[in-house]
Amino acid sequence: MNIFIMLALLLANAIAITLIYQFVKKLPKMNKIIFIAASFAIVYLLVSIMYWISGFGIEKNINEAAKDFIIFAFVPVNVIIFIPFIANKYNKLMLKKIKKEDFIKTIVIVSILALIVLTIECLYFKGMKKNIKQVNETVTKQTQQNEDKQSELSTNKIENTTINSIIENEQTNSIKNEKINNISNNIIENKITNNIVNSIKNNIIQN
Repeated sequence: MNIFIMLALLLANAIAITLIYQFVKKLPKMNKIIFIAASFAIVYLLVSIMYWISGFGIEKNINEAAKDFIIFAFVPVNVIIFIPFIANKYNKLMLKKIKKEDFIKTIVIVSILALIVLTIECLYFKGMKKNIKQVNETVTKQTQQNEDKQSELSTNKIENTTINSIIENEQTNSIKNEKINNISNNIIENKITNNIVNSIKNNIIQN
């Protein structure tokens, strides 16, 4: 993860812990630790379940791509949204300011709200994964197109090189043939000239 993102996540968790602590600071130290730890553990489990559900029908590599970031980002957010209400009632329950029934009612109400919010988050997770899939497909398609273009350019280069080589060979052969023809013509011309000269000599001798 980017260091700035990590710092932001740490800050969000620090805010969540501080907020809960403000409601339970009058409780014994062990009770505060247990409540804060249990709150984060339960919210982490719920967000993880929602993330897992949102992954149905999504490829594994895409499902795992943003898992850590999403879970660690949404855990403190959900803790800040829901836990302070429960912490406030829990604090009053421990100080015997409210009855157990009131605390249970708060748990039920917060649970219903949490279910609604977590369902919305689940849909959001699924949409995010689909966007990641589309981006990956687009990048893969562009990469394949670039590779095809490079392959086509290489093929054309090889073909052009081959054609140029053939043309050069043809030109070389043409020059060679022309030279051979010139030599042959010279030989024939010389032979004809020699025959004429010999014929003239013979006529002179005979006369």
